[in-house]
Amino acid sequence: MSSRRQFIAGLGTLGVAGLAGCSGLPLVGDEQPDRPDFDVPIGAIPAIESPASPFPVSVPDSLADSHRERATELLDRVPAAPSIPNGAVAEELRSDRERVANRLESESDEPWALDALSWWRARRGSAANIAGAYRAAIGENDPSGLVERRRTVREDLGSFTADHDYRADSVREAVLVHAPIEGLLSLSRRRASPDPGYPDDPIAEPFRAGDAVERVEVAAATLADARRLKDTHLADRSAVPTQWGALIDATDRLRFAVSETKEPVRGFLDAGLDAFDRDLDLTPAYELFTVAAPQTRSSENAFHERRDKGSHATAVIEAGETLAALEAFRTAIEGIQDGGYQEDVTIQSLERTARRAKDAIDAIRTAEYGSLAAMIGRPALSSYESVPGRIEEGYADPLRMQGELAWIELYARTVPSAAEFVVERLDATGNG
Repeated sequence: MSSRRQFIAGLGTLGVAGLAGCSGLPLVGDEQPDRPDFDVPIGAIPAIESPASPFPVSVPDSLADSHRERATELLDRVPAAPSIPNGAVAEELRSDRERVANRLESESDEPWALDALSWWRARRGSAANIAGAYRAAIGENDPSGLVERRRTVREDLGSFTADHDYRADSVREAVLVHAPIEGLLSLSRRRASPDPGYPDDPIAEPFRAGDAVERVEVAAATLADARRLKDTHLADRSAVPTQWGALIDATDRLRFAVSETKEPVRGFLDAGLDAFDRDLDLTPAYELFTVAAPQTRSSENAFHERRDKGSHATAVIEAGETLAALEAFRTAIEGIQDGGYQEDVTIQSLERTARRAKDAIDAIRTAEYGSLAAMIGRPALSSYESVPGRIEEGYADPLRMQGELAWIELYARTVPSAAEFVVERLDATGNG
């Protein structure tokens, strides 16, 4: 097995100082500056081009069409101007119906087809919520019918999960296909939970009734997508082998790699900011650390949880995310110890950090193992894509954003090497 040093070597020749933005660093003991308070211009964050969808087969348009048609059908059950004695409920239903109807006329702008499906499931769930709330408000509720439908979904989910096998032509393909399917099954299972349930007095609590109806609707829709994606992948194929044993072997190997990679930073994860010999308050270093440490712990916990539950395809992705996070965290710690990430935050410093983050994300898009890198790099992609929206909504704290962008850069830079490391573990189990 390759050592952790071999993985670190894959990060290239970029020095810590080059990543840290160390110009104009204050000496330890200097008076701390005030918290920066200025409006971050939207132009400070350059747009990125998303990597190609990592799902290895084309997703038929019919999957999204089915959600749109079901949502339209549900919304048609609610009058445009509901006649309900409670005027406040009637107005909220009218407003919600109009909002969802407008959304059904638009198209998802998600770059990946699987994300577009998630967008359409959400619209379908909203339509079910409105229809369920309306029925409850007019006294036409059917709690027993909802309980029966939930039971059917849970039974179908159990049958699908029991029959689910990692069939694919290679172990790499098995990860790319079945990790998204496992994610859908997990989501469907959560949505099919009976808590929160249908209210005892639905007329008095129509929107709680709508929430219960929405959960079951989304559970059914999510399970349907999992089944359709599996069928799409296996269509026109015969004698597709199982990669079950190979994936279990891979997660075993990755478990040891995660443990070894964690060891150098374990003390900082345990002690937190107290592990440093300086006061980092009101510095990008403080914000960087408070973003990096929880995300690193979360990635590791998710890996072990997925592996323990037998979701081995997802566990491979989570292992890649954990390895990337641990190496990025190590680099952040070294940078902070060397005095980095403690410069004054300005519009110019944000622009520089955002450009570096964009460049690192671009490297994910062009990485050798692009599909796997795109999946492992998803935390960086999602975080970066959320920044412009927060600026527009007025939630862009400059200091916090400087630390977050620094973390995005560090994490994204480790992704291509993490993907290569994971591929080596997968290929060692059989036909890659």
